[in-house]
Amino acid sequence: MARVDSLRMRAGQIFCACDIDGLPLDLDSVPKDASILRMALAFGASVLAQVLTLSVLPLASASFAPVSGSLPWPYLALLLGAALAGFPASLLLDRLGRQSAFALGASLGLAGGILAAFAFVERLFPTFIIGLLWLGMAQGFGLFYRHAGAMAGRAGGVVFGAGALGAVIGPFIIEMLSSNFGPLAAASILAASGLAHLITLGLAIGLPGRQIEITLASHDVKRPPLSVLISATSIAALAWLGMNGVMAHAPLAMAGCGLTFSMSSIAMAAHLSAMYWPGFTLGHFVSRFGALPTSLVGLALLSGGGLGLLTQTNLIGFTISMAIAGYGWGMATIGATAAIHRAGHPSAFSLAVHDVVLFLGALTGAVLFGRF
Repeated sequence: MARVDSLRMRAGQIFCACDIDGLPLDLDSVPKDASILRMALAFGASVLAQVLTLSVLPLASASFAPVSGSLPWPYLALLLGAALAGFPASLLLDRLGRQSAFALGASLGLAGGILAAFAFVERLFPTFIIGLLWLGMAQGFGLFYRHAGAMAGRAGGVVFGAGALGAVIGPFIIEMLSSNFGPLAAASILAASGLAHLITLGLAIGLPGRQIEITLASHDVKRPPLSVLISATSIAALAWLGMNGVMAHAPLAMAGCGLTFSMSSIAMAAHLSAMYWPGFTLGHFVSRFGALPTSLVGLALLSGGGLGLLTQTNLIGFTISMAIAGYGWGMATIGATAAIHRAGHPSAFSLAVHDVVLFLGALTGAVLFGRF
């Protein structure tokens, strides 16, 4: 068995793939904490960008005066970009490594945030849509941090849970920008979303080279059974449908109840933070009760929070319902991810299909529940 650095195996690079000086390379001696910490912080910055974008997007989109009953096209563009990024993200992670793939995604987010902010100020709706499409692509790349973490010492929960830190910081940035920029608050928040991806970019390019093992032929690698892939993907897709229905509908519902932008951003941040808290606490639950049962419990919580949202009229009620829905989404998504990775080593293609189906579910939820 040979163990090599995957960077040495890239096409176009002439390096010896053998261990240095003929000595055996012990992967256990390679420090992994730095890699996990970088991935966790990068994912946290990616979630911060999501919080900033999603908190301002419904009202920013409505300011373009859409026809009553029309679909939220900017939000759909965001989700479409994430879906389109699924296959490129997976294949680039597999072929070129984490640095190149995650750096490309973060670069798209940086450009998208700046472009969306410019388009909002200049009232250029088609350009605004393009900026949101790029931000969505960055989100699609960023979501693969949970798969990278799961394949690096089964630390996917830690990486996923770090997203809660980004969600907690979001409301403070929104409040600061709203207080200082007034009518340009929405544009400044979109620009800040792009800058958050700049943090992700800086962390991604510093990730250490991935170590791989050459053991068996690819057809001998244990893959998750098709039944597990279908079950996990179906549950997660339903969770994404419900979660995006909540996120598309709630800001406009809160505005209809007279809640200010700053107040609604608190509820949205609570929702987004709760989405990632299960990453810190759910490992023992998954180990004891199983990954798929955990995801089903999460789906039930999400449904309960979403239905409760329909009867709320004040900030506390909205916040509690959205937090319950967010926590349920986190349980469902982590359970589905754990089910796939515990059942075997999934191929890049299967991971891409999994995430694309998730984003198609998200698009469906936005279409069903996100009309103005």
